[in-house]
Amino acid sequence: MSQILAHFHDVTRATKMPKDNNARTRCPPFLKWPGGKRWLAPLLSHILTPELSKVYFEPFAGAAAVFLELSPREAVLSDTNTLLVETLMTVRERPTEVVERIWKFTNTAECYYSVRASTPRTSLGRAARFIYLNRTCWGGIYRLNHRGDFNVPFGNSGRRLCSQAVVREVARRLELAHLKVSDFEVVISQAKSGDVVYADPPYTTRGENNGFVRYNESLFSWSDQMRLAATSRAAQRRGVFVAISGLFHSDVLSLYPGWWVLRLSRSSRISRERKGRKLIHEALILSRRPKCASEREALHFRQIKL
Repeated sequence: MSQILAHFHDVTRATKMPKDNNARTRCPPFLKWPGGKRWLAPLLSHILTPELSKVYFEPFAGAAAVFLELSPREAVLSDTNTLLVETLMTVRERPTEVVERIWKFTNTAECYYSVRASTPRTSLGRAARFIYLNRTCWGGIYRLNHRGDFNVPFGNSGRRLCSQAVVREVARRLELAHLKVSDFEVVISQAKSGDVVYADPPYTTRGENNGFVRYNESLFSWSDQMRLAATSRAAQRRGVFVAISGLFHSDVLSLYPGWWVLRLSRSSRISRERKGRKLIHEALILSRRPKCASEREALHFRQIKL
């Protein structure tokens, strides 16, 4: 499949493309999520907004950075991480109480390991614990051991625990979203003509599974990537505009023949040391060339030909 990649060697970095100057007031996510798309959200909003006339679907919600940037009139956000979805629901209903509960903690190792070992009995307690651990653990990583226990070490970042203004604004925007614990296939299958789906799955290629981020007891495998591609192609045939993030790799691109791709290059943020941050080539795969693409912007997109 090397000829697939060779076709795109002249694609420049997408960050040079213009952003929407009429974008709504920005609202950053309050969660720090590895692989999150806060950095890409303005460009995605520029691409997705002209395509969206009905419902926005984000089946790998994570920190919901793209949803918050896009701020659609109606959305369906889902994830297989039950605690994440419950946290978003609780923030939507009780943002002030969640923040006040978090502010009782401190960003210290002693407090961190005490909270990590705790098992809150209420949704409010679980939401506060989830956000606190996310903000103070190493790298914002969500990882479970084989027993299903959160086991990421203390980050010692000195980061502010949370902003009440940000949490309350996120809560306000979540009022327009349907939140679900669900597999991506079930959610994407609900999308209809005029809807937009943005999928940001854990990155995998053939022969490799995503063993770094463990949401439940199962990993996102190559068979899941193939299932995502099949589900997305079916949505395309129904008239849904679909955008998918993934590694810029021939294995991934070969799943979407005839679709359009934009190559993005960025530095990995997982390592704290600059020298440990590798350049990553990612792909934004689109079910058709976007309406937003002017003649100059269109030069950044290429059609996937096998």
